[in-house]
Formats: sequence, structure tokens, C-alpha cells
Amino acid sequence: MAKASSNLSKQIFSLTPDTIINLYEIDFSNLQINFEMFRDQAGINIGADTVYRFTPMTNGGNPIYWQGKSFQPLPVSMEGFEHQADGRLPRPKMKIANPEGLLSAIVHSNSDFNNCKVTRKRTYARFLDDNNFLNRNINEAGKNPYGEADPDSHYPDDVYFINRKVSEDKNFIEFELVSALELEGSQVPARLLMAEYCPWKYRCDVGCRYKGLPVADIKGKDLTSDIDLETSSLKTEINGDWKIQEWSPNGLGAQAGSAASPKGYNDGEIVKIVPKQGVDPAPMVFVCIQTHAEAAQHHPMVSPEFWKKDECSKSVEACKLRFGKANKFNQAKTDGRLPFGGFPGTEKFSFE
Repeated sequence: MAKASSNLSKQIFSLTPDTIINLYEIDFSNLQINFEMFRDQAGINIGADTVYRFTPMTNGGNPIYWQGKSFQPLPVSMEGFEHQADGRLPRPKMKIANPEGLLSAIVHSNSDFNNCKVTRKRTYARFLDDNNFLNRNINEAGKNPYGEADPDSHYPDDVYFINRKVSEDKNFIEFELVSALELEGSQVPARLLMAEYCPWKYRCDVGCRYKGLPVADIKGKDLTSDIDLETSSLKTEINGDWKIQEWSPNGLGAQAGSAASPKGYNDGEIVKIVPKQGVDPAPMVFVCIQTHAEAAQHHPMVSPEFWKKDECSKSVEACKLRFGKANKFNQAKTDGRLPFGGFPGTEKFSFE
């Protein structure tokens, strides 16, 4: 570590320092983000890691490797990291490319990325991993030609959190970042007593545990009339729960296809999308409201004219629709008790 500090100091005070390499990470582990949509809609395979690594710099079209990690080239601009003389903490802006609104669909489905951790890493080109120079015809040994690879020689990491979405259009989405000291919504204790709001994640295995058929959308509008129980994509109940099939770009049910001959879905079919990332990832369930020939052309997360999403409004009434005895499909098979995560007894009332 002492050698690394010495190497970094030499570059900082050098009259001709190397190029500074800016690298970024976004940690999505607090969300149930679904990166598979990038793959299905645009052929972009991000992988299953909850930390997405990227850089605005290029390496001949290849990723930049640092500390054994791969940072993908991405059109992104970051500004506002400077500290103010009056003591105000910086609030950097992060602007990311949004081709054809693809990123918008992911952002909207995951709370606008609020509270996700963003880390800026900075080092010099001479300290980059040797992997960056393999098969590049720069040198036969495949070593860093600018210096010696050193994963410990870097500036201290700058850690921020996404506070809010500042702007959005078909080309870019801009976020405001804040330090942990300014993070909006931070509170102690972490869980507040709210009378009319349920904090449980819908359909998660902890708290809610709902496994039934779709009931209503986020505004409480009924979805049961759109469901066709005769569709082949909906299997019979297992231990009181319906087995809902996962959405496939090849289609399922009566119009099942293959990768070579993809097909679509019929009106009334039900599918789910299970995120591979996040803490306690909960499935997202959709009802098809319009028959379509090719599933891949109408992804449930970005095609509201073809799919309706089953969502909970987090109210007591929404809980009754799913767990009450009046449930149309009797999916929950409960005794009428509600797993509502709020505290109705704390509601204010007056003495008269």
C-alpha cells in the first residue's frame, strides 16, 4: 500500500501526468431491477450482477478493466463533483443516454433508481490492468505500455446516492446525486408507523406473500375481468397458489413458438417476470389485454396497450381484494385475516 501511495503521489505532482481514467458503479441491490428487458428488447446483455460498471471512456470498443472488473463503455456525462468554499456538499449530476426510451422503462419500474449508490473511481492510465492491452497489437507481452498495472494506486472513491430524477426525454435521463449526509428519506428508526399505507413489497416472500392471480392495477382498477382461466399459460394451483408461467419472447400458451419461429400471446393470458437482481426479488405479473403475433415486439414492461400490470395500491382495501374471503378466484385461501403491513390503530381520531 505504501508503494501504491507513492506511485499515485508521483503522478499527482508530476508536470506531465498520465490521463485520468474515470470509472463508475451503480449499485442496484436495493431494487428488484429487471435487466433481462435490455436483453430481450435491445440485445444488450448486462448480466446478473447487481452492480453495473460503466465508463464514458473507450478502449478501442472494448471494456476498460480495473481491479479485475470490467467497465462497459456508455454515453454518460458526470459533473458537479467540486466542493464549495462555503461548506456546501456537492450535488453532482449524472446524465445517461436513453436510446428510444429503453432506460425510461427500467427507471419507471424501479422507483426512479432512488437511493441507489453511485461510486466514482479515478486512476491513471499507467495503473490500468494488463487485460486492457491484450491482443491490441500494442506490445507482444500484452502489458500496460504506459507503466505498471497497480490496482491500489487510485484516488479515494467518491460515493453518492441517487436523490431524484431531474429530467427525462427520448435521448437522456438526468439524475441528481447527494452524499449519505443529505440522502432524502433517511430516517431512524427505518420503519415508520403509518396507518393507511403498507410498506411490504408486493408479492415478496417476506411480509406480503401474495401468490395469487392478478386482481387490480395501481389505481385499484379491476383486472379479473381481463383474465381467461382457460389459457394454456396458466397452470393449475399448487398448494393453494396458481403457477403463473414466466413471460418469454417466444410466446407461450396457445401460440407457443420457438427462437427460430417466435409467436405471441392471446388476450387474457397471464405471465410473470421475475427479476434476477435485488434483495428478495418479487415477481411482476401482467395480464394480456390484446392478442399479438410476436411477443418480443411487445414486452410487458413497455407495452401498456398490450399488457396491464398487477400492482397493489398499498391500502387496506387493496389487501382485502387479495386476501379477503370475497376474492373472486379464492387464490389466497386464507381465513380472512390480512397481512397488512400498516398500523390502522395509529390513525388520528377525535374525542367528542
